[in-house]
Amino acid sequence: MNTHAALWAAAIAVTVGHAEEPVVRPGWDWRLPAAVQPTPYSGYITWGNRRFDPAITVRGLFATWAQLNPAPGVYKWERLEEQIRQSAEQGMRVGIHLTGVQREAVPDWVIEKYHPVVVAVPVLQDNQPWRISNVLPWQPDMDRAFLEFLSAFGKTGIAQRDEVVYGYIHGISASRGEEMFIRPIDLKQWQATTGVTAQQFADWLRRRIDAMCEAFKGVEYKLAVMFDGPLGPTPEFRAATAGLCDYSLKRGTGIRGGGIDFMQVLFNAPGWASSVDKQGYCVVDDDDPVIRERRYRGDENEEYGKYWEWRFGPVDGYRYRHRVCVLRGLQMQQNFQMVSPATLELDPDLNEYARIVQGYRRDDSPDAWAYLRECQPRSGTVKNIERWLIQRDVPGSQSAADERVDRYPLASDPPDRHYDHDARRTDIANGQSGLLFRLDRVFWSKPAPATVKVTYTDKAPTTWWLHYTDGNGQLAKSPTVRTVGDGARKTATFHLDSLSAGGQFPNDAAFRTWQSTEPADTAERVKNGDFAQGAESWSVPDLYLVAPDPDRPGKQRLEFSFKDFEDPPHVDQLVTLKKGVAYRLSASLFNAGERLKPCVRVAGMDWDTILMLTAERTNEWETVSGTLLAQEDGPVRVQLFGQGRQYRTPGQSGQSIFRDLSLKPVPLREALDVPEMDFRLETDGPGDVTVTMMRVVKGRY
Repeated sequence: MNTHAALWAAAIAVTVGHAEEPVVRPGWDWRLPAAVQPTPYSGYITWGNRRFDPAITVRGLFATWAQLNPAPGVYKWERLEEQIRQSAEQGMRVGIHLTGVQREAVPDWVIEKYHPVVVAVPVLQDNQPWRISNVLPWQPDMDRAFLEFLSAFGKTGIAQRDEVVYGYIHGISASRGEEMFIRPIDLKQWQATTGVTAQQFADWLRRRIDAMCEAFKGVEYKLAVMFDGPLGPTPEFRAATAGLCDYSLKRGTGIRGGGIDFMQVLFNAPGWASSVDKQGYCVVDDDDPVIRERRYRGDENEEYGKYWEWRFGPVDGYRYRHRVCVLRGLQMQQNFQMVSPATLELDPDLNEYARIVQGYRRDDSPDAWAYLRECQPRSGTVKNIERWLIQRDVPGSQSAADERVDRYPLASDPPDRHYDHDARRTDIANGQSGLLFRLDRVFWSKPAPATVKVTYTDKAPTTWWLHYTDGNGQLAKSPTVRTVGDGARKTATFHLDSLSAGGQFPNDAAFRTWQSTEPADTAERVKNGDFAQGAESWSVPDLYLVAPDPDRPGKQRLEFSFKDFEDPPHVDQLVTLKKGVAYRLSASLFNAGERLKPCVRVAGMDWDTILMLTAERTNEWETVSGTLLAQEDGPVRVQLFGQGRQYRTPGQSGQSIFRDLSLKPVPLREALDVPEMDFRLETDGPGDVTVTMMRVVKGRY
């Protein structure tokens, strides 16, 4: 808990900053200072042979094995050289896609000589307008011939040329383009036709990574591995491939996604250094080597226009999806994106903004922002899309999701949840009169002039302003914006002479009251948490047993003995929580097994994880604890997993033990890690303020 707010126990004098009146414009405002230009290692990519827009600076060249190696020992590198030359004449650098899995990419001589298995790939969905066949690449002769091709390519020195900015490490997939993912139906087909094992597949993929790294020796940063974690639908495949993304990244490669235009994906993606914290905010680690070293990070933000209605529904919803996907790519610090003509038609101002800033990092970026929104994929609620500016809910400044957007169903949606919220608002009716923001300390390292752009929906008559700290450490207040309630989206621009990341917020009266509040009810919520009444109040499957505790005479414990089951068995109890109350979950765990990850979890009735605590040590007792803030009244599940939450992993064995389960109310301040915030959007009503984007730009312009 930070203690800075305790200094604000009395009324504080606020200076009205020497700032111009805010300028309010209709719609969004993505403008930047004129001097800001794209970074050298960034760009928009096309896969066609024509530069259809000046924004395109990179051409992706699909150079198939069949085209470049038409006969044994015969290579036609001049074809690739000519394409590089033609692209340069149009003002484009190139990326290279060396493909050799789809049937048309494999030389006929390979098929005739080695007779490899070729499979017709089951469709992704019934209305898919195209079909592909794959030549399964781990077959020994096929694999050896393709590696010889890559070795020959490496000797040309093409990869090291300045005109070449990236190369994909292609794999195998049910999609066009030889991506890297495995569906259950694919694995079943592969094993029925070639008998491939998990280890054989992993060894094949490692050899391909090694061969591409050797071909791009000295410029491995240009390479993009095409997956971000374990692969496959079975524990064996996921275990065998678990370390391969990290292996590639440690060899110096970058990464490519392929799903950015699906909106609600890649939030929890270790290969992207992306995770969702316990409060539901997606966080990207700026210290990750791929980001810090400015390696290739890219994606294909392309699937827009009438053609893609088979996947994403009516085109009327594409402008919203496009905005979310562009800003997600920027949050993930992608420096390259493949775009289609339809991409660039959707929102020219946003596309131009993204083209300029996509290669910047926090130490040199011209701006930072927080896109205030909320979505609920099956993996759990995710709040906001943030790039070096964060918004956090703190008592007195707790936001409410607003501006519901109903959209076409996505594969990542829970049942009946095909909508998002495209803004957050104050909540004056419940005493929440502001929105709090914090600047990244590397991005904003010292006080400086700032231009702050707030994109909002004018939903109700009200007044609002910015409360911040200036370069002298003094609290300052911007001039006021007055809204009229016309329902229009607008952007207010504030020019601040000096803005400091001083961390002097929150400091309002509601926050100070919250700090001193104790829970009215401290009763234990878990029944029979010490198992003194055996299994009473718990649902206990056969693999668990309540037994006397030999270390504590007269007491009992819950023991789990591992058996070879696919799904992890768990012990459950329903408990009732009250909205807005903080709770501390605690338990004692003993991991006496191999590769087990015993844990205790609180989950919603929809099975989404609210809080999970996992044993970190083995062969000793360990007390784990954590706090949560109940988001609604009603029941939740307290669950114990002796095996762990993951599916069965090869090599698991042994026993896990649980005792002293507890879930009790605690002071709110224990459940919220209150960061030191830097400025606050404030209102005194009468209406609330609904904000979609807060953007801080360096300098006045």
